[in-house]
Amino acid sequence: MHRRARRLTELVGQLTVQCDEFASRWARHPVRTCTSGVKQLRHPLVGTMDLSFENLVIPGSSGQRLIAYTAEPGSPSEAALRLLGSAAAPEVESTSAAL
Repeated sequence: MHRRARRLTELVGQLTVQCDEFASRWARHPVRTCTSGVKQLRHPLVGTMDLSFENLVIPGSSGQRLIAYTAEPGSPSEAALRLLGSAAAPEVESTSAAL
């Protein structure tokens, strides 16, 4: 087990034993079963986005997952994603400059 994961496991164990409220909330949290929903993400360039997500398990024993995020069409979140995509897109030389 990775050192940080071990420390996190120890911390969760300690909090579970010492705090009834934490233990109750931790027991109800659907970490493994949460396959879809909406997350609010904050990006330094485009700000806050509310994105729907689907968590898809890749078949096999690797434990890998693919998480797809989408924005509501026409929403400010969609505009933010488009802006973010254009900021990351490589610059394309114009046709006249290439000739």
